Amino acid sequence: MSAVTVTGLTINGVEMPDPALEGVTISTEKVWSANTGRTASGRMVGSIIAYKTTIKIKWPVLTTQQAALIESAVSGAAFVPVSYTDMCGSRVTRTVYFGTPSYTVYSWADGLQLVRDATVEGIEQ
Repeated sequence: MSAVTVTGLTINGVEMPDPALEGVTISTEKVWSANTGRTASGRMVGSIIAYKTTIKIKWPVLTTQQAALIESAVSGAAFVPVSYTDMCGSRVTRTVYFGTPSYTVYSWADGLQLVRDATVEGIEQ
């Protein structure tokens, strides 16, 4: 896994706040055929039938409005499009489902509530 610079991150067509520095991890998972496994001699058999992307996103300190924007984009539907510029500089769109986003309330200073450690993980459909 490697961190990449993501520009123009959109989730479900909504432009997201910029992720944190080194805040995006993209990995590609192999999906194996149903007959994958070890033979009696211990030899691995099977076929890769697909590659699926997992994207983990972390944001820097956010306002509650920015956190609400993220929450709405990742919680509104079962499967949503995510678009970003990948580590090769190509613009890609993947349809993903998201896990539960998490946030830490950071501060209520001067009546302004801030959120930190906002994270979410999306796995390609």
